[in-house]
Amino acid sequence: MAKRERSSTAKKIEKWIEEGRGKGEGSEYKPWLTIRDVPSKGIVTRTKGWKSNRIHHLLSHEELDYLYILEWSDSVVDIREQYPLLPQERTLEIADSLGIKHPYDPKSKDPIVMTTDFLVTRDTEKGKEIQARTIKPSSELKGRVLEKFAIEQQFYHEQGIDWGIVTDEDKPSAFLKNMDWLYDSKRLDKDSILDNNLIYKISETLLKEIVNRRDGLSTICLDSDEMLGFTQGTCLFVVKYMIANKKWYVNMNKKIETLSDVDIYPNN
Repeated sequence: MAKRERSSTAKKIEKWIEEGRGKGEGSEYKPWLTIRDVPSKGIVTRTKGWKSNRIHHLLSHEELDYLYILEWSDSVVDIREQYPLLPQERTLEIADSLGIKHPYDPKSKDPIVMTTDFLVTRDTEKGKEIQARTIKPSSELKGRVLEKFAIEQQFYHEQGIDWGIVTDEDKPSAFLKNMDWLYDSKRLDKDSILDNNLIYKISETLLKEIVNRRDGLSTICLDSDEMLGFTQGTCLFVVKYMIANKKWYVNMNKKIETLSDVDIYPNN
């Protein structure tokens, strides 16, 4: 039985490599692990990524939070999640040299392919820069977790890739709540009556209302819906769309309260 399970694990790895998992960039990238492959707690996926234009497979709330940070950053040009450390032989060698047990499948006891939560491509003054980031609550940075991270760190060090751990310390709570609120408004739904021309016509009138009135944002949007002849929620979507696309500026580090007056400015 054990021999058959080990063979099954190896065949799965070979099959995933043949499927192109862990390869490609942008919309063509295929994560090594998907939400179907790993049991997870909490949110596991979202809508299409802003930068990648594909569905991201996120296995925790912490990964979603970091995705929000990456999406908002102007320097980030590509985001690859659940990135495999291949070839597997190298992580096995590193584990052996460090005297650390390599991660393994609890059922078959065979070594698994290690993954990094995010491989990030940034535009810098020196050109494209790759960063590897693993996400983990600070309370879990101990024991076996740190052993596995030592393998990961050495793997990327050998490739000259900047590797680091992102924890929950100094978590930008207000920013993350704002991103959660507007994240799905980055693009126009194909079935929407709105197009770019109509969006900007609405936004011109709407911004004047927001700047000149000191009412709650939701009240202004509902009044504007009625004034312009749109269904309720249309103008609030326009607000979110303009902020998400950085056409309008708002302090993202202060929680946007739609029942209150919100300072919004054109982003010239």
